[in-house]
Amino acid sequence: MTIADQGKKKVSKIELLAPAGDFEALKAAVENGADAVYLGGKLFNARASAANFAGEELKKAIYYAHERLVKVYVTVNVLVADSEFPQLEDFLYELYTLGADAVIVQDIGVARFIREVLPEMKIHASTQMTVNNSYGLRQLEEMGFARVVLARETTREEIKKMAAETNLELEVFGHGALCICYSGQCLMSSYIGARSGNRGRCAQPCRLAYRLVDSKNRDLLDGLNLGDHLLSPRDLNLSDHLAEMQRLGICSLKLEGRMKRAEYVATVVRIYRKALDALQDGGPGLTDQDRYELTQIFNRDFTTGYFHGYQGAGMMSFSRPNNRGTMLGRIQEVKRGRIFLKLENTLHTGDGLEIWTGRGREGITVQKIYNSAGREVESAARGETAVIEFRGAARKGDRVFKTYDRELMAKANLSYQEGKEKRKRPLKMVLSGRIDTRLRLEAIDGEQRVAVESSSLAQKALNKPLTYDYLWQQLGRLGNTPFILAELELEIPENIILPVSEINNLRRQAVTLLLEKTHNRQDFSPVNYQEYQKRCRQWRQKIEIKSRHGAADSENTKSPEIIKPQLTVAVSDIKSIPALVKSRADRIIIGGEHWRFRPPLKLQELQEAVDFCLGQGVDLLWRLPRIMNEEQSQKIFAQLSKISVWPRRPAVMVSNLAGIQMIRSLDPRWAWETDHYLYVFNQAALYWILSIGGQRAALSTELSKEQLPRLASPGHVEMLVFGDMEMMISEFCLLGATLGQSLTNKARSRDNSYLNNSGQRCSGICHGGEFFLQDRLAYKFPLVTDRECRMHIFNSKKLNLITELNKIAEIGLRHIRLELPRATEGQAAETVRIFKELWTEAAEGSLIDEAKTQAALHKLELLYPEGFTKGHFYRGVLA
Repeated sequence: MTIADQGKKKVSKIELLAPAGDFEALKAAVENGADAVYLGGKLFNARASAANFAGEELKKAIYYAHERLVKVYVTVNVLVADSEFPQLEDFLYELYTLGADAVIVQDIGVARFIREVLPEMKIHASTQMTVNNSYGLRQLEEMGFARVVLARETTREEIKKMAAETNLELEVFGHGALCICYSGQCLMSSYIGARSGNRGRCAQPCRLAYRLVDSKNRDLLDGLNLGDHLLSPRDLNLSDHLAEMQRLGICSLKLEGRMKRAEYVATVVRIYRKALDALQDGGPGLTDQDRYELTQIFNRDFTTGYFHGYQGAGMMSFSRPNNRGTMLGRIQEVKRGRIFLKLENTLHTGDGLEIWTGRGREGITVQKIYNSAGREVESAARGETAVIEFRGAARKGDRVFKTYDRELMAKANLSYQEGKEKRKRPLKMVLSGRIDTRLRLEAIDGEQRVAVESSSLAQKALNKPLTYDYLWQQLGRLGNTPFILAELELEIPENIILPVSEINNLRRQAVTLLLEKTHNRQDFSPVNYQEYQKRCRQWRQKIEIKSRHGAADSENTKSPEIIKPQLTVAVSDIKSIPALVKSRADRIIIGGEHWRFRPPLKLQELQEAVDFCLGQGVDLLWRLPRIMNEEQSQKIFAQLSKISVWPRRPAVMVSNLAGIQMIRSLDPRWAWETDHYLYVFNQAALYWILSIGGQRAALSTELSKEQLPRLASPGHVEMLVFGDMEMMISEFCLLGATLGQSLTNKARSRDNSYLNNSGQRCSGICHGGEFFLQDRLAYKFPLVTDRECRMHIFNSKKLNLITELNKIAEIGLRHIRLELPRATEGQAAETVRIFKELWTEAAEGSLIDEAKTQAALHKLELLYPEGFTKGHFYRGVLA
């Protein structure tokens, strides 16, 4: 049975999976009822700004959790550079020897490494892998995953279908911050500031202020009073939908929050623990106080996300990107530096408030509270009038929010304080023996049993024999251990005695043996370090050869064939193909997203284009969409099924794991390649793609020129050198949510989606005109939509490496690509002509004349006046 097969079981109880950004948060999660925690080391971690764990603290964390029967999943959920693989090898071995229950992985190269070198380790697919349909799940199963963290955009109907068809455990996010973009597909922070979410450094540009403008720079939302944070979602809260999640077959409920403080973790875990226990045993569910605390501890307002379908503007927190707290009341009067507040909730000294004044928001900590009679008090109850000191510009009617609740924080803090732990494993102890023999203590923890004997013989008591109460007191002194004495049996005569030091030593020995059994799990297969190093060496040799020679015999030492340099152009307008062929493009990519600004591509048109290109000696590739939900993936598969029987069919370019599964299930001989959104960031990823039949891979656009040489596999890789840089793809459409529907009178569909009166998501405002997001520095990012109503945001400047072609050729790369889905036919054809001439020279080893390079650059500047960037070619992304 494979690791993935182990996940196929009926879900009778949902696992509560909690975040742990540091040891304090880990204790908070464990003590408040988490079944499992996820945490990261100092490296290879998508939350690099959290405190995280290293060395002895990592060991301490895993042991602490396991001793309390809590599982630990360690995040290795970033893209890993080739230069980092030696560190990765050591880190993974450390995790395995420490007994980590699984690692959470994003990088397909890392996944392949683990399966080949350390198959004993269980792997979970991170939400960064963007899996949201059944084909993606099947591919993960083939890759040896045991669990998948589904994309947050997956709906309940989709989850139900997927759960019925997979052996994988399904994990979903249930509470906390949402990304507006599909996780793992966001390059906005990377392109703008070199802080890549794929490397754990996301700067959260989605929480910044923007304007929605048109081509004339007019603010299209002026006067609507929506707020400026146009990409900032509310926080997810599915606490009222746990029963449905269990019926769907979800096995693990994940709480977001590795960057949040321990008190937040304690509060959210405690409340979800209560809700899940009520679901399990029929006890009382959440109270109004529970819901208040869940809201008070942190919220940007709440949403159910995409669980019930598309929510439009109802999912967004346009007015503010951070904690809004809870409504405390409105100001009734302002008088002599004090405000009079009619309370909608309790107020204590030490609470933090935010007053929404005409000048903005002002925060204060409450130092003193006065009642309506002017007497100083420690607190005031709901319905009362509280008077507090405030020197700001408040006015009558201003709203006041409580952003910090002192008592709630104290309650949370108390739950995980040292020496006050309540999460204990019940022990049964049996003390047996006779006078003049060694006493035997057996300790029973569930199915685990240990037995120890006293070092000295028991004696006949002269005046103070051992009593039940005395032994309960001594054997029950389990202190900071994870145990509590629940039952004690005595099989000793009444007149027996043993020194107290011996009794204490028996207890300590029994506890030590039980903990050793806990850490030395029966399901753990030890791999010695020498064997592991041997596996690693064999792996490195294998991927080096495979990455260099592709499908060729790994032992073949013949001279490598000369690879003809190629220029590929990716477009979305099928009518431009003759002009691109005339411009001497070697390969043309057509398709991809179903853009609103292009007519739908018909299969007959595609077939005619294939015949035309092959007749001209030009390769044509059909590009699959970057994102395909369950329904859309079925439609794409139906189209692929028809194309698969064509006498002359195009090669297929895939951007996700689902696409690979589709192609390989239809015909393993069908030629396919991977797009740059299925990240090839290291030789291991390239090795995996080539080993399962891929012919070529587009390299990640986040690689620098220092990293590229390791991936310069002749004939098997392609590098983007010019064109559109898509930063974000989102199920949320800003245009439809703001301009395309009524914000005050939304009709709901049966799946809870926001629809207009015609039964559509919106009025189709995106069908005409150009739209941009403008940031605080006045950069304008093109915003376009596709026919699935997804929103795409592009960089304000185009990638342009026309001046670096000689360097690219020197690296050893032979194939380059122009990414031009939004270009006109004339722009695309002329761009191909410009690059073709220079690339032919550079790839043949000729040094391009500087004057010729500058002339080409000038032509491109005239074609694309928005300007250019060299992307990550020089700067790379922050480590």
